[in-house]
Amino acid sequence: MATAWLASLRAGMRDPARRAAVLAVTAQADSDPESAQALMQITADRLADLNDLLAPSGTRLAPPEYALLSGPVLSRIFFERGEVTDEFIQAVVTQWLGAREAAPQTIA
Repeated sequence: MATAWLASLRAGMRDPARRAAVLAVTAQADSDPESAQALMQITADRLADLNDLLAPSGTRLAPPEYALLSGPVLSRIFFERGEVTDEFIQAVVTQWLGAREAAPQTIA
């Protein structure tokens, strides 16, 4: 489920208009309260979508765990300007699952 969700995140970020909007809101968030609120809402909506997908498995993610899962994909897209391949997504999910199994009580 997490792999499919990250693939949808990748697909959404391929849209130049969406990428520009996310970058613009992110750039303004430090100085503009409305942009900060919009960025927090985008994040909350994406987390809710992921939790809806994971619901049948009984898994529910908190914001810090969402950041561990989505952060590498966003970093690859926006900072590294690299391609998010299926192999990259699988590696991210594998590492996330390993961290989750190793210390589930520390992620809240």
